[in-house]
Amino acid sequence: MSIVQALVLGLLQGVTEFLPVSSSGHLVIVQHYLALERPLVLFDVALHTATLVVVLIYFRGDLSSIIGSFIKLKLHHSQGILERKIFYLIMVGTIPTVILGLILRVWVNLLFTRVGLTSVMLIITGIILRVGEKTKRTGRGIKEMGIMDAFLIGLMQGIAIVPGISRSGATISTALLRGINKEFSFRYSFLLSIPAILGALTLSLKDALIEKIFPLHPLPWIVGALSAFAAGYLSLVLLRKTVVKGKLSLFSYYCWILGIGSLILWISRGRI
Repeated sequence: MSIVQALVLGLLQGVTEFLPVSSSGHLVIVQHYLALERPLVLFDVALHTATLVVVLIYFRGDLSSIIGSFIKLKLHHSQGILERKIFYLIMVGTIPTVILGLILRVWVNLLFTRVGLTSVMLIITGIILRVGEKTKRTGRGIKEMGIMDAFLIGLMQGIAIVPGISRSGATISTALLRGINKEFSFRYSFLLSIPAILGALTLSLKDALIEKIFPLHPLPWIVGALSAFAAGYLSLVLLRKTVVKGKLSLFSYYCWILGIGSLILWISRGRI
């Protein structure tokens, strides 16, 4: 892999991993129409590690408060209640994600070859974003959020393993539809992503060790990881502003254009 290829793949991963446009959907379409081979599993691990670090750094305040709340629990039971509630809600949301992820993982390799299905899923992602943005029930915060809210958001995160369904778009929109305010919808979506990314990272690392394929020249991999980190952090900043201002439909239009365009091209090639 050349440095330029690694740079492009890193930027693509960083931008699409956080913006609600489906990183997996882009990967399927790019690989199909540009006839690119799927990157080595270990390179994928490097990119996902970079995006995980982005989330950990961006939400370091929340993570520090959650960890600190359990220390306070031993000293003063009444302190850190909301932070501990966030932790428990993350655990609740992770359960359906894990179950669905394990079920759908069997079909992932097959799904990554279905350009038509991916195109349709991108169109559906655009609809999800549009519906989520237009909801008027957005006044609830962490105090009012319950187990069912966390479960449904986690369920959507699990479904997002299907290429073309955006994880961030599905979870944020579901939170908005459940009446969660925009700021906490954004925060909870990405705090919930941490266990999911860790799980995917662990499985990918296991696959990489089984393949026993390691880079002869690490520089492209480093470039890819750094570009994914930089693009990912900027994308996260942009997404928060977009969610808070109620502008998710901007990404709806993008998903519709890409999905419909890809679908038309796929059909025109006789793949009906």
